[in-house]
Amino acid sequence: MMIYLSWLQGYFLAASRELTRLDSITKAPVIHHFSESISGVMTIRSFRKQDRFCQENVSRVNANLCMDFHNNGSNEWLGFRLELIGRIILCASAMFLILLPSSIIRPGNCMLTCYCLWTISLKGFDSSKLI
Repeated sequence: MMIYLSWLQGYFLAASRELTRLDSITKAPVIHHFSESISGVMTIRSFRKQDRFCQENVSRVNANLCMDFHNNGSNEWLGFRLELIGRIILCASAMFLILLPSSIIRPGNCMLTCYCLWTISLKGFDSSKLI
């Protein structure tokens, strides 16, 4: 299970870093265009090109929001996978506790399952904070 989680973390981090880089690349033109539009507002108004600059700003913001959407989608993807793994571990431990006699698995050993769930949730929290 830990091997799968390590692979999942590596896969997520590579994709998330690339999406964060693309988000930064699409954010720079938005900021640059906006600052130049503010500094040249008198010239833009004198040539009556407000609509063109407004449309240009909207298209650049849309490109940036697209990358932001994909970045947030990758975070949700990881969260879903980690929650699914945690629920599988919880269901398996509950099945073992119910089906096996208490001489084989003692209820006190459930602390191991709780520790695994805690580790999985922290691994997901750490992964989402690394980007």
